Amino acid sequence: MSDISLGLQLMGYGLVGVFVVLILFYFMILLMMKVFPYRPENEEQNN
Repeated sequence: MSDISLGLQLMGYGLVGVFVVLILFYFMILLMMKVFPYRPENEEQNN
């Protein structure tokens, strides 16, 4: 295997790894938004 093909293969692994981590973070954020929904703090001040 030549150095260029090995470098391209390694670059492909790196790109796949980056996108897998980004998708994992995206789904973790969606899960956290479901578990901890946003509640404004102004409700207590209006009473």
